[in-house]
Amino acid sequence: MGVKVKICGISNAADARAAEAAGADFVGLIFEPSSPRAVTLAEAAKIAGCLSGRAKAVGVFVSQTPEFIARAAEECGLSALQLHGGTSSECAGLPDFSGREIWRAVWLESPSDVGAAEAARCAAVVADSRTKSASGGTGKLSDWGLAAVLARKKRLVLAGGISPENAAAAARSVNPWALDANSMVEENPRRKNLKKIEALIEKVKNLK
Repeated sequence: MGVKVKICGISNAADARAAEAAGADFVGLIFEPSSPRAVTLAEAAKIAGCLSGRAKAVGVFVSQTPEFIARAAEECGLSALQLHGGTSSECAGLPDFSGREIWRAVWLESPSDVGAAEAARCAAVVADSRTKSASGGTGKLSDWGLAAVLARKKRLVLAGGISPENAAAAARSVNPWALDANSMVEENPRRKNLKKIEALIEKVKNLK
């Protein structure tokens, strides 16, 4: 199936290097200050700079301005910009931003959301779950049925409660371009669990 894996919410260089060594295709750096996994520009630049190049750094933005996103993209060497709404939505319709791919977060809560997500101008859509207090990193599963419909029409990154235990089932059920794991592969919001990351990636990469 060739499903890619993104480990999101990386907040230190050691976890980034470990995720890359385990076979992660992307590491996610969250710039939203309200997130317990938030990183500063300086921290993000250090983390991205420690990667060998096999894994790409993806910046996750919620309430930042286009000017901040452009600065982060340049200073931190980001390969893709994942937009989760807020003022970041000003950039969401652009197919390219400072030479980087745009990934747009979507929340599939009804069939009508699939059509709206399909129409979004972006390189990929990230089907995530949310709560009243958080737009991602909740550990809550997204709607795999609706995500599978969208995955047949658009490059899709499946997020929301992805764990070593359900990653293979998620890949088979949805057939996404990539899986995005965050809270289910960590010891706490500032430290990832390497064994969980290795187990998840092994299951996804060994799918028949």
